[in-house]
Amino acid sequence: MCSLAVLVALLALSTCALGSGWVGECRISGNFGSQPCIARDSSGRMWAVWSADKGDTTLMYSQWLQSEGRWSPERGVGPDGPGVYCRLRPALAFDGNGRGCLVWHNVYDSGNTRGIASSFWVDTCWIPEVQVALPDSINDLNFAPTVACGGGEVWCVWYGGSSSTLRYSVYASHWSESAGHWEPKMQVSPPDGTTHWWCDVAVDGQGVPHVVWCNSERGLICYSRYDDSSWTAPVSVNDTLLVGAPGWADPRIVIDNAGLMHVCYTGVATGATGRDIFYARNDGNGWTPSVRVTQDTLTNYNEWYSDLDADGPDNVWVAWDRQHEGSDYFRIHASHYDGSAWSAEVRLDGDSAYYDDYPDVCLDAAGNPWVVWTGITYGTNEEYAYFSRYVTEAVTDVVPSPARRRLVESAASVSKGTVDVVFSLPLAGRARLEVFDAMGRRTAVILDESVSAGRHRVQWQTRIPAGIYVCRLEALGEGETWKIMLVSH
Repeated sequence: MCSLAVLVALLALSTCALGSGWVGECRISGNFGSQPCIARDSSGRMWAVWSADKGDTTLMYSQWLQSEGRWSPERGVGPDGPGVYCRLRPALAFDGNGRGCLVWHNVYDSGNTRGIASSFWVDTCWIPEVQVALPDSINDLNFAPTVACGGGEVWCVWYGGSSSTLRYSVYASHWSESAGHWEPKMQVSPPDGTTHWWCDVAVDGQGVPHVVWCNSERGLICYSRYDDSSWTAPVSVNDTLLVGAPGWADPRIVIDNAGLMHVCYTGVATGATGRDIFYARNDGNGWTPSVRVTQDTLTNYNEWYSDLDADGPDNVWVAWDRQHEGSDYFRIHASHYDGSAWSAEVRLDGDSAYYDDYPDVCLDAAGNPWVVWTGITYGTNEEYAYFSRYVTEAVTDVVPSPARRRLVESAASVSKGTVDVVFSLPLAGRARLEVFDAMGRRTAVILDESVSAGRHRVQWQTRIPAGIYVCRLEALGEGETWKIMLVSH
């Protein structure tokens, strides 16, 4: 007769690394967090901003407190009007004087319209919302803005068009420091009747903006820069005979400290059946042939969204999400380019979520990457913002954010098929303890009732096959998730 021994490994809520390498997945947001972005200010401090779906304040931000090894409590930043909310990922950039510019996509309840808005961080606070682009008509749509600073200039780009034609174009606007407003939008992409969308911008040390975008109908990643008074004719970053740009492709561009441009994007190589992430760079003599960053050529998984950052030609980091073949599971991976080759892939997310996507990358002052992404918890529709960072020195204590109250005291391994979970609540409230299988399907509800404040012990007599399972405890608006491996012997 077989008995079950249960090995329980709690997922780290205050994650730590004992040496150099990636610090494990940590949650940034409190009760909700979607499509986060990350940026570094002129003093070297990291900032994260995400969509939070909290009434009319639908963007939240947090700062990394280096001395305490944690993110500051989240705070709202906008939009600030009734009937207006944010969707899609915001974008954040800082200039050399410590001023930050945040841009986002506004949705108006009053009609089928979308606008682009912004706010600046000045000294100790965000200034009131400033419009970058308002809808031109009742059917005008504007999407997915990005922003960059350089050479004392600030530029914002986005794509938009009429909801009746869905023939989008890429637009740009320049912040006029003297006038204190965004200048009228300029069309970056050519008016050729095809769809130009999903764009990004980088600004060099002379204040010149460089823009990349996707022309999905022609399978192109296009590039243009602003030359004194007009945008240059677009050139192709990719060779469509070898790598085509499917659908949106989501290209991303950065300029390193040496002035080299780096681009990553989603592409489909000739003869391939899945999407991969590709990389190209430009040292002023044109774009190099695109090379594959992802290394899953045998399994043909699909990679979707990616991002990159670089501080030199020999320190480039790319992160992306990967859809597992035949399921909705997404995972976050990263790879490093040292000037000659890409490193082996590293997975950054843990098992607390089943749908991890929309990564965003930023290098710290030491050249180490920080990555943020969205994760949807097993068995729920709850979205949270997560992050991981690479360290080159030992990290022994990363303090959890106050938003992450620790509920579970222990979930030790047990004998005879009994799982013990001990948790503690500071206040009385409803507690729910569930178990999910590896596919995210609910296997059991162990507890779902109101409990008093204090310490509680729950014992569960397992009647399920050996394998990997996920437990989740929810109480007082917080949640903790950990992995269980049931091994028969």
